[in-house]
Amino acid sequence: MEKESPINNILSLQKDYSYSKSVKERKATGQYFTGSVIAKYMASLVNIPNKKCIRILDAGAGLGILTASASLYCLEKGCESVHAVLYEIDKDIFDKIKISMDSIYNEFRENGKKFSYEIISEDFILSRPDKNKDIEPFDISVINPPYFKYNLKTSPYARAVADLYDGDPNIYASFMAVVVNCMNVNGQLITITPRSFTNGLYFKGLRGFLLSKVSLSLIHIFRHRNKIFQNDENKVLQENIICSFVKRNQSNKITIRSSDCDLKIESAEERQYSSSTIIYTANNLKLIRIPENDQEAAILKIAESLPNTFSKAGYFISTGKVVEHRTKDFIISPKVEANSVPLYRPHNITPMKISWDGNHKKDVSFILNKNHEKHTIINSNYVILKRFSSKDEKRRLVASIHLQTDKNYKYIGFGNKTNYIGLIGETLSQTEAFGVSALFNSTFMDKYFRCISGNTQVNATEVRVMMFPSRKQIQQIGGQIEKSQIDNQKELDEIVNSILAINF
Repeated sequence: MEKESPINNILSLQKDYSYSKSVKERKATGQYFTGSVIAKYMASLVNIPNKKCIRILDAGAGLGILTASASLYCLEKGCESVHAVLYEIDKDIFDKIKISMDSIYNEFRENGKKFSYEIISEDFILSRPDKNKDIEPFDISVINPPYFKYNLKTSPYARAVADLYDGDPNIYASFMAVVVNCMNVNGQLITITPRSFTNGLYFKGLRGFLLSKVSLSLIHIFRHRNKIFQNDENKVLQENIICSFVKRNQSNKITIRSSDCDLKIESAEERQYSSSTIIYTANNLKLIRIPENDQEAAILKIAESLPNTFSKAGYFISTGKVVEHRTKDFIISPKVEANSVPLYRPHNITPMKISWDGNHKKDVSFILNKNHEKHTIINSNYVILKRFSSKDEKRRLVASIHLQTDKNYKYIGFGNKTNYIGLIGETLSQTEAFGVSALFNSTFMDKYFRCISGNTQVNATEVRVMMFPSRKQIQQIGGQIEKSQIDNQKELDEIVNSILAINF
């Protein structure tokens, strides 16, 4: 009878344990188990250091599948000895971790090699092992850290990592930072995390910390989101990426791999780009940009040649003020109350054209109550952006135009699932509104945004730092759009690309 592999044994343990815990219990600790395909792939990214004994750190170990996969990979590559340290606070799985690690011990022993391990029940972040001089640094860490947000003002996790970086109220960011501090010089950290740390203001502090400590050597992205965690009944909706970091100065090249899904990970497409293409430092946010192909890398270069950022060009962007669950008493069906104004929701936003006539089943109005100015804005010319999309939607950016003359009201309402754009200190002209909307609806801008943001949410912070044409160019785009009255994507792209001299 053929012996079952240690990894298959761990998968069975993971499955049994997942069924024994409710989704609510697992979500409370941010626990998402890694599947065997992902675990083996992450292990294959390990560069074996030239040492007799390799030390592996697994922070948030779960059942230990990442340690097991990395250790077996080291064994396959001829390592003599591996010592693994696993941090896990869920004491209900300690016996199962021991079973997992004992199976790896037996595998090493059968091959005449040595494997040892420690299971530490302390909270990895609160215990800060990087500050403990009695703990030797590590050579390899392969982690799938927990995921949950915490309060920056009151959480002990925020206080525990305050000396490392500012912001980033998510536990996975804290794990990445502390693990980096636990590594040897030239030690390697391999992570599977949400993509969100690569962009945005919240994660600026973490990016600054990471890029000052490690070299980003590889990013693997999945073109289509699917289940890459075992038994994830609670549906991981974040776009996840795999990264490899080495504790040394940043190298000149970064590898980008992409695959359709986890099951096709071995047939991933691979390209190399200069580190300056991927890591953008000009705006002090240290954005990590991820082009899926050479065309998108070319788009990043084109964007860098534009003369302004969105904000420096003179535009503002704000999130709609109406939070519907807090103002539901003032949201009514259209035409019921005379003293009310249209409230724009995402379904009203279509490329170039706002659609609200009061006849759609989702159309609503907002009552001008005593304090309505907290929720409404002065009726003027605006460009409206959808705030949310899914990763698999064809477009991430969808922009409409609202003109003051469209609605005969002094005020107008925008829901908080929309962003509205105008000019700082002056009214956006109709022509310029057409230009801004056309730019956001262009294929060029949509692909550019996808490179710099993995979020399905279009955050105002990210839009403000996007590279942007001059206002003169935008007005030229708007003038041609108005004149031609285009109604398809191809014609819109031709106008935008021609005026911006874009060819990709």
